[in-house]
Amino acid sequence: MQPLPLFTFTDFNHSGPYLGQVEERIFRVDPRLRVIHLLSDAPDFAPLEAGYLLAALAARTGAGVFLSVVDPGVGGDRQPVVVRSGEQWFVGPDNGLFAPLASRDPAAEFFSIGYRPAEISSTFHGRDLFAPVAARLASSSFVALERIASLEVCDCPEDLARIVYVDHYGNLMTGLRADTLDHRQQLLFAGARLEYAERFGSVTPGVPFWYENSFGLAEISVNQGSAEQHFSASVGMEVRLDGA
Repeated sequence: MQPLPLFTFTDFNHSGPYLGQVEERIFRVDPRLRVIHLLSDAPDFAPLEAGYLLAALAARTGAGVFLSVVDPGVGGDRQPVVVRSGEQWFVGPDNGLFAPLASRDPAAEFFSIGYRPAEISSTFHGRDLFAPVAARLASSSFVALERIASLEVCDCPEDLARIVYVDHYGNLMTGLRADTLDHRQQLLFAGARLEYAERFGSVTPGVPFWYENSFGLAEISVNQGSAEQHFSASVGMEVRLDGA
């Protein structure tokens, strides 16, 4: 049987030793596995905000296994879990990262992970626990899973009116699905009222606006500039809808 693709969604970054160690552990389970890094700079220490970004990316990705690790409580009480949503499997910590997925899919299934490796670092479960489990799922190998009724951390709104990610260009992604908004609405952010535009070229250079980004989230940008610098913005800042 052909293995499923294995997608990674982490805050490990490409610099440093972490992502390479995860890939090595996956290779050890099954050298045939295709590893695709969806995101390696998810917002640090912010699993809930990262969860809205994960849900948006997964909605535009096909079947596969998502190794999902934003885990500031690594080694603590949060539980290692697997979430199944349709033909997609998500492996990672039960700390809010999967709450947006669960809130949007009433048919989602949840499992606790019974597998424990012989040796496990108290600070790198992404490599020692989650990577082997994700690799086994992708290669259809046995994994010790126990069905559970729900996630422990699952209370969240379907959309989040906050900044959830700042990209390389300084664009500010929100946790709001753009198709739930009226294009006539203004976004209120950092004291500014932002009009909708379909594309960057629709506004004058230097002007901030909001638009629907390539994976369906409302995003705040400055044409030929950095919204991050323009607004001194960071992950977690509140966004409001005009009239809300």
